Amino acid sequence: MTYKEDTHISDIIAGNYNQVLLMEHLGMPLIVQRKTVKEICAENNINPNLYLAFAELYNGMEVVHVPDFNKNDINCILNYLKNCHKYYLNEKTPRIKDYVKQISESNHSSGIKLLNDFVNSYIEELNEHFEYENDIVFPYISALSQNQTLDSSYSVTIYKQHHNNIDESLSDVKELLIKYLNFTDKENIRRKLLSCLFELEYELKIHSHIEDNILIPLVEKYEHIEHTQKEKSDNILSKREIDVLKYLIEGLSNKEVAEKLFLSTHTVVSHRKNICEKTGIKSLPGLTIYAILNGIINIDSLEEKQMPNATTI
Repeated sequence: MTYKEDTHISDIIAGNYNQVLLMEHLGMPLIVQRKTVKEICAENNINPNLYLAFAELYNGMEVVHVPDFNKNDINCILNYLKNCHKYYLNEKTPRIKDYVKQISESNHSSGIKLLNDFVNSYIEELNEHFEYENDIVFPYISALSQNQTLDSSYSVTIYKQHHNNIDESLSDVKELLIKYLNFTDKENIRRKLLSCLFELEYELKIHSHIEDNILIPLVEKYEHIEHTQKEKSDNILSKREIDVLKYLIEGLSNKEVAEKLFLSTHTVVSHRKNICEKTGIKSLPGLTIYAILNGIINIDSLEEKQMPNATTI
C-alpha cells in the first residue's frame, strides 16, 4: 500500500504494528488521534517525504527512487539511526542474550555452548559497529550538514567501503535453531528467541537499507558540493593578489608594484607565486586573459596598451 501526506497515521499503524517502532525511532508521539501524515510531520519538524519513504520500508517495500532530501533531513535520519541503536542494544540484544543463557544453563551439549559463544560474539560485533557509527561516522555527517569544518582525512566513502551487513549472522542462528539444535524447552524459549531474532533481523535490514540507499547517497551529494565549493574558493584570488595582478599587467616591475601598494618586494614576489598557483597560469599574457575573463580588468583598458610579452610571471 502506498501512503500519502493526507493518509491518517492511525490507519498506517493499524495496517502494520511495526510502524509504531518507526514513530518511536523518529521521536514522534504515539497518540496520533485522526491526524494526517502532513499534520504530524509538521508538528515534529519532519519532512513528510522522509517519513513516507521510511513507512514504505516498514511495509516491506524498498526505496528505489529516493526523494530529493536536503541537509535538514540529514539530522532527522541520524536521530532515527541513533534511536535504533539504543533500541537494539538496550532492548533486543539483552533479551536475546538472556534467552540463550537460559538454554545453555539447562542444556550442556557442545552445540549449545557454541551457540552461546556465537551469539555473544555477534552482539559484541554489533556493539562495535554501532560505536563506530556513533563516535566517528555520525559526528562527521552532522558537521557536514551544519557546514562546519570537516576532517579532511575522512569521507563517507571510507564508511561505505567498510559498511558490512550486520544482519547476516542472525540468519545462521535462526537456521541452527529451526533445523539442527535439539534441547529441552519447557519454557518455550526457542519460540521466544526466534521471535526476537526475526524482529531484530527485520529492523536491521531496514536500518542497513536506510544507511546504504538513503543516507550515504545524500552525504555523497553534499560532500561533492563541499569539495567543489572548496576548489572554487581555493582558486579565488584575494583582493591584494588582484591589486598585484593589475599592476603586473600594466607592466610594472616587482619593485614598482611594491612601492604602489606599500609592500616589500619579497611580499609582491610571494603574491605572484600564489597567483600562478591558484590560477594554474604562469605567463603574463595568459594571466591577462584570465583577468579579462574574470572581470578583473576591462579589455577596453588594454586597447591603447601593448599585450604583455609571453614571459613567465
